Amino acid sequence: MKTKFFIIICCILLLLSIDLSSALAANPANINATVTIQNLSVNATGPMGFGTVVVGSATVSSAASTVTNDGNVTETYSLNLTNPGGWTAVQATPADEQYCLSARFNTTQPASGTFTYADHALSTTSTACSATEFAGDQTGLSVPATQTRSLWLKFEAPSSTTVTTQQTIVVTITASAG
Repeated sequence: MKTKFFIIICCILLLLSIDLSSALAANPANINATVTIQNLSVNATGPMGFGTVVVGSATVSSAASTVTNDGNVTETYSLNLTNPGGWTAVQATPADEQYCLSARFNTTQPASGTFTYADHALSTTSTACSATEFAGDQTGLSVPATQTRSLWLKFEAPSSTTVTTQQTIVVTITASAG
């Protein structure tokens, strides 16, 4: 009888210890979930002035625009322009009432002859930067957050024009993720 009583007491103590151990476990448990909202943002210095130019001539900007990825992810830029009244952008040697504005990412002022129509001429259609598009010794491709690039412009004047007042050509830089 004493053995049965001893076994029952041991079983009760064992059951109590199991219940106590589960009561001592952390309840509830927490998991921290963190999230950062993607911020695509680009900033550029300007304006960039070419001064007075002669018809049929070409000139490279004397200073670069500093283009900064001030978002929080890697960005690839796309560039396009808006025509001023009276002129039309072309990606070739300009004729009457036409002009060519080219863009190139480069650490220092590139020579005029290093801009090509195929890789650097801007249009009214947004064009994404690539390893060759708008590229010099820098690119607008996969720019890390907080990084800057120097963007130089080359203006080729119309071969002839009736527009002799100051014109403003808006260059738009758009950032996308990647």
